[in-house]
Amino acid sequence: MALLDTADAMPGHRWVLAGCLLLLVSLFAMLVASTQLRPEEQRAVEVVGDDAADRFGEAARTVRLRFDLPPTERSQGRWALWFPREPVVGLHLTRADGWRSEIRDFFRVGDDEGMFPNGYGFVLPADWQGPVQLDVRYEGMLQANIAPVLARAGDVRRIERSGVALSAALYGALLALATLALALAYASRDRLFLGFFGVVFALVLLLQAANGHLYGLPAGRLFGYWGVQGMAALALLYAAATQWLIEAYAMPRLHRWSRATRTITAALVLLAAVCLLNLDAVAPLAWPLTVLGWTVSGLASLAMLFDATHRGVRLAGWVLAAAAVAVVGGLWMALVRLGLTTDIALLHFAYQGALVALVFGLGLALISRIGDYRDQRDRDRLARLDTERKMRRESARANLTTALQTQLNGLDPGELPWQGFRLLMDHLLPLVPHESCVAVLRGYQGRDHLLVEPADALPAIEHEIQRRGLILRRQATAGIALQQPVQASAGGPVVAMEALVPLQIRAPGWAVLLLRRAGGDGFTTEEISVIGELLRLVQLQVDQAATAVKLRRSAEIDALTGTMNRRTIDLWVERTFVDAERTGRPVSVLFVDLDHFKSVNDRYGHACGDDCLRAVSLALRSVLSEADMFGRYGGEEFIAVLPGHDGAEARAIGERMRTAVENVEMRHEGQRVRLTVSIGIATRQPGEDAPAAAVARADKALYAAKRQGRNCVQVAPAIFS
Repeated sequence: MALLDTADAMPGHRWVLAGCLLLLVSLFAMLVASTQLRPEEQRAVEVVGDDAADRFGEAARTVRLRFDLPPTERSQGRWALWFPREPVVGLHLTRADGWRSEIRDFFRVGDDEGMFPNGYGFVLPADWQGPVQLDVRYEGMLQANIAPVLARAGDVRRIERSGVALSAALYGALLALATLALALAYASRDRLFLGFFGVVFALVLLLQAANGHLYGLPAGRLFGYWGVQGMAALALLYAAATQWLIEAYAMPRLHRWSRATRTITAALVLLAAVCLLNLDAVAPLAWPLTVLGWTVSGLASLAMLFDATHRGVRLAGWVLAAAAVAVVGGLWMALVRLGLTTDIALLHFAYQGALVALVFGLGLALISRIGDYRDQRDRDRLARLDTERKMRRESARANLTTALQTQLNGLDPGELPWQGFRLLMDHLLPLVPHESCVAVLRGYQGRDHLLVEPADALPAIEHEIQRRGLILRRQATAGIALQQPVQASAGGPVVAMEALVPLQIRAPGWAVLLLRRAGGDGFTTEEISVIGELLRLVQLQVDQAATAVKLRRSAEIDALTGTMNRRTIDLWVERTFVDAERTGRPVSVLFVDLDHFKSVNDRYGHACGDDCLRAVSLALRSVLSEADMFGRYGGEEFIAVLPGHDGAEARAIGERMRTAVENVEMRHEGQRVRLTVSIGIATRQPGEDAPAAAVARADKALYAAKRQGRNCVQVAPAIFS
């Protein structure tokens, strides 16, 4: 068997390869055997002539069908007519009494036909019985010996399902070959495998077009524009691509047949281009030109493969046999269409299977080329190992730095260690292979963290960390990286090695990174160095991010009350007014001033005044929602911005704020300090995209509340604008 030549690179494995091939053939044979392409119960159909003389044209034509239907019980199911899927347009059935079936098009797959239809099915009315005469009307090409199937609808559905299974098997095999071609092209860097991928891809398109499945795909419906000429173009392009690939595989450069074969390839491409012009004059010639092109190309390919077999080219005999079967099957299909021979149920799929076998053989033949330079590739790989290892280490450091700078930005200081060490674990695995990684952080950035990878080991790790907590703390405090064996039980065999790398943080906090690797092989010095380097990098980035967060918050938050300061409020109010002008939503501004605050400072002292400001701030904020903005505007004055609230709603909220402050229980040295506030409210008017005018109105309303006796709420009237 020629296939066994591939075993030269695998001494002693010839029978293994032969067995694998036999297994694949057996699986496909079982799939074919399980299909049902003939109904269990079938009625004879008489076909009465075709009124079109030109078999390859696209003129409208009519075929008359005559058959008898027996009385049918409801449990037996309805009768259905089924036609093989041929490139026709507007195929439908009519009856003299006015009955008309749905219309089926080869180039437009209906939603009710399924994913891979292999025929045209028409369910007949349930009340038909006795002699029936129907006219089949269509445009395009049907086989000369049209042979519709009249069977139960259930049998027709089984025929369709069998066709779907066979088509899916063929497409799946081709997609697997295409994937293999790309993988081989990537692995071998041989452009010939890209050519093989092009042949497989062209065959997928050709088979889908020939079966009518291409036109049911969302993007494939565009091919319906070219109709039969598009199918001819795909067939010619596939023939050209296959012949080019066979020439590249089977013939050496400057062979005596090279000029002739390349002329044939160019002619096939030219004919395909002519078909793609979609000229009406070319339509009747599209099919004969395709048959002629395939015949010439097939004979040329057989001649090249025969010559290659004679010269001892690896696997040329296998490819020659597959090509011969494909050529014979193609000629048989042409004779069937011309009415010169009878159709066979499995011929359509057997012929397509032969094409798949041909490209499979070509793929095996091309794979044998890999052995010529496999050793050289291995030598090159070994020479690059050290350089690649260094590059991976530097790349991992750069990628980790970028990820830390990107993902730590804006996080809460307490969340920074968790995110930072999670990124460390993700970037550490490619550099230092390990089975588990545990980060134990105690008192780092104000919180305790336990990160475990894989996550499903967390319960067991928590129990172990609690048991070893004191020992781990001592080892982390020592600040020395070390390795130690892991035993399943005291005195038992070593099941893994554990690397312990401490993290230097300020006492009383401590942190340590634990990595385990199964078996007795420990971590190399280089791996421990990489772990320590990335660990220090994570600590540096986390500490810098925490410092940046603290600085940013100190610039945005009022230190006394913990609310927004004036600078932050001004920025937010600007954005809120711009958004409100764009969306048309209302916005209200509330100025809140603590009444008689100077007397509180004078009587009780500034410490009491600070406590009062904090208490008032807390009471005011408790009334507002999360969407509202609130902050200290200066001194004893606060501001609240209420997006989405008009004047009436803002007044109600202002009253609740005033009441909340009035009910504050503030005591100093046993004496109750009575606190009240005055509130001025203004609402954004149409056309205001900046807050200055509304803030000025709210300020005036506040002074009006002061003049009214304080401890009250005033809404800015129109005279303030």
